[in-house]
Amino acid sequence: MTPHHALSAVDRLFRDLTGSDLPFGGKVFVLGGDWRQILPVAVHANRTTILETCLKNSPLWSIFKQFALIRNMRTEPDEKDFADWLLHLGNGTLTDNCRLGEDDVEIPEECVVRDSIVDEIFGSSITDMENLSEKAILCPKNEDSLKINEQVLKKLSGQNKTYFSADSIMCEDQEEQNNFQLDFINALTPTGMPPHVLNLKVGAVIMLLRNLNPSAGLCNGTRLIIRKLMPNVIDAEILTGHTKGSRAFIPRITLSPSDSNLPFQLQRRQFPIRLGFAMTINKSQGQSLRKVGIYLPQPVFSHGMLYVAFSRATSRHCVRVLVMNAKKQGQLNRSNRVFTKNVVFREVLL
Repeated sequence: MTPHHALSAVDRLFRDLTGSDLPFGGKVFVLGGDWRQILPVAVHANRTTILETCLKNSPLWSIFKQFALIRNMRTEPDEKDFADWLLHLGNGTLTDNCRLGEDDVEIPEECVVRDSIVDEIFGSSITDMENLSEKAILCPKNEDSLKINEQVLKKLSGQNKTYFSADSIMCEDQEEQNNFQLDFINALTPTGMPPHVLNLKVGAVIMLLRNLNPSAGLCNGTRLIIRKLMPNVIDAEILTGHTKGSRAFIPRITLSPSDSNLPFQLQRRQFPIRLGFAMTINKSQGQSLRKVGIYLPQPVFSHGMLYVAFSRATSRHCVRVLVMNAKKQGQLNRSNRVFTKNVVFREVLL
């Protein structure tokens, strides 16, 4: 997901530091990634612009020597068929087998959910508290993940505690600030920001939205489970990484969205967390889960999103997919077959 401008900036920095005109100042750089996964995010960009932002369009790309890994380390040893299916999904070569549209793929029958994706993944009532961190529901859009998080929280036993944020805005024209009502500002939840109304319970899984202390494992995307809720701090246990099992205190901080189409700069003082029962597919990159739910109220809209969602699981039997009937996806007439759209930019895979 790194744009090629970032690689060029690192190249210039190392040339300045070393005083050498060699690429990266003569230092060895190792890059790792999968071109089947999601490409750099470019707001309101078309296919051409996204491909131009990709690392493969960097003038430095030609100097790298490429090595290909051949084994899927996430899937279980006896799941070779699933690993091969994932490769075909990521390469966009499943369309020849399902006899649908050019970019349509059929969801395997054993993965299809026809009722509630929340009940399928977490059960009608949540009793297994220890394995909550190994389950998640993935959605294409941020708004859908927020709704599902609230649904799962209601199933969790215990008393609900609500934290409200303190919001303010910054404009070039100070008088213009009076044009925006506080209720309107509170209703905003830009990408990467906590909501104004944050509902939590002891035992709920949360996800960090900022790097608080990387050396202690508190990074953007770290999942934790709440152990105690206090007025000004949250006591939580880290669920992933090398610091798994250690406790951390999360304070309120002032946050601003890194990228927003708003005509002002939003400032929100709130705990830098969200509920972690559901998350966007983009946010799930790097996660390994034992049970994955994929909620598709509409088709995916970016290269590699469907591949990333399916590849979070270790086995095909651990994936459940709910596809809502919509344009370019749903259940085929007079058939139990369910299909959805798979977006693959084949140019980047060449």
